[in-house]
Amino acid sequence: MRFFKYLLLITLYATFNINCSALKDLASIQKPDLSVNDVNISDASLSDLELTFDIEVDNPNAVAINLTSYNYDFLISDRTFVSGDQALSTEILSNNKSIVQIPVRFTYDELFKTFSDIRNQDETKYELKSVIGVDLPILGFTEIPLEKTGVIPVIKTPKVSLSRLSVKNLSFTKADLELILNIDNPNAFGISLQDTDYTISLNGLESISGKSLDPIKIEEKESGTISIPVSLNFIQLGKSAYNLITGDQPLEYTISGNSDVESTLPFFKTTPYNFDRSGTVNIFNN
Repeated sequence: MRFFKYLLLITLYATFNINCSALKDLASIQKPDLSVNDVNISDASLSDLELTFDIEVDNPNAVAINLTSYNYDFLISDRTFVSGDQALSTEILSNNKSIVQIPVRFTYDELFKTFSDIRNQDETKYELKSVIGVDLPILGFTEIPLEKTGVIPVIKTPKVSLSRLSVKNLSFTKADLELILNIDNPNAFGISLQDTDYTISLNGLESISGKSLDPIKIEEKESGTISIPVSLNFIQLGKSAYNLITGDQPLEYTISGNSDVESTLPFFKTTPYNFDRSGTVNIFNN
């Protein structure tokens, strides 16, 4: 009989100590520590950019906690540009750390429409203001603010213009011309144009199509050129075409094309780039 009483006392004592310890753990509940562990450009092209913020959540408590939500404001020039929120169901174990990722994505069209003065900059500052929602024992739902500042690249499309139209060879039956396109890279990084297709029309004459197989590499803040051969058959096009080429009046032109743009930026995604230009051009005789 004494043995059972002794066992009961031991059990009660152990239970009491366990409950006291658990109560002590609950009574000392703290908010988790939040910090931005890393910021990466996870996707970029001529048209858009995605940043991923790695938020480290440090749970110093002896019990697990749950992350339930986050919201954020992404500011440019002290003005909200992109905002968002997301429900979470993430458990952070006791005395443990975990990473929560906050993606922020936007297009450069939206950026330039909202902040026109940024168009000529190579980079711009940003500020992220975020609030993480945490479900804590005893304390209940708690919101914890977090801020981060940094810079992002301002990526701009190349600028294509017709630079020169020259006569390389002229006879009574045909004219061999060379059309030079100028490509300006306004970015603070190098780009490369791959597989450039084009269609050209001069004074409404028959359209001429072709493809430049060689890549055009252009360093940062530099210009490059594409040389396009154009051959006009006067027998097919008639005397009016000959008069246009041999005259001294500027020609009207239209040119359209597309190319795949690559970049020296490691996170840059190959981007299709379409261009259309029209205007007048003088003919130079070499």
